Amino acid sequence: MRRYVVNQLRDKVIPALERISGKAFDEDRLREMLARSARAEDDLVHVLESAKHRPSPIDAYFGGVYYIGPIFTAFRGTEDAVDYYRVLREEVDARVREGRGPVTPDGELRQERYRVVVEGPPNWTSFREFWKMFSDEGAVVVASTYTKVGGVYDQGFRHDPERPLETLADYCMGCYTNLNLPTRVDLLSKYVSEYSADGFLINSVKSCNSFSAGQLMILREVEKRTGRPGGFVESDLVDPRYFSASNIKNRLESYFQMIDQKRLAGASR
Repeated sequence: MRRYVVNQLRDKVIPALERISGKAFDEDRLREMLARSARAEDDLVHVLESAKHRPSPIDAYFGGVYYIGPIFTAFRGTEDAVDYYRVLREEVDARVREGRGPVTPDGELRQERYRVVVEGPPNWTSFREFWKMFSDEGAVVVASTYTKVGGVYDQGFRHDPERPLETLADYCMGCYTNLNLPTRVDLLSKYVSEYSADGFLINSVKSCNSFSAGQLMILREVEKRTGRPGGFVESDLVDPRYFSASNIKNRLESYFQMIDQKRLAGASR
């Protein structure tokens, strides 16, 4: 599979980009950018894994979109990206030392009541309102799949400047939405366990088949493996007609009540 992608890059993508841009492929420059990417990736993973602490200093879904933005877009491989993630890591480490929770739309979260893992993209048309439905309940997303669409770095992958095209191929094949469903179930079950989550929640979006396909199967399998309650809400990336605030709020409240009941049942045994 790696060889197939490398051949695509070498024989099709690079010649096409050289023709369109008028610039020759510079492998040495690519190696430099890959090395800088690996440095930034180390700090990004450190930030995301800080959510294993109690309380979590970050929200790894809503807040996480701000953390992944630079490295998943125009700043990948730049010195600016290295600087951004170094500063972010220092700030998050300070929050851990001080026992502080994540920042929410209404300021710092004072009490962490629920820890959840979320599958699926956020809703962009009502992002703040959706986020507040969690933060108002004291719910913190400690791990998410959306923050892995540009690379599953927390599973050990780093860009390797010694293998420039091969590492680009591995990167492309390892992004979350290029993983098969059994691998996704394994990863999500691992997140629920390693991040001490109270449950697992899916936000199913209608306009992204690369996420939404197979999510009900994923939900059943993760529940079966972890014994933690699963929840399911529906919205959309870009179409506001699919965001029903009252319906989603009711589902989330019911879901958090289910977590409370599970806790009570476990405490009475």
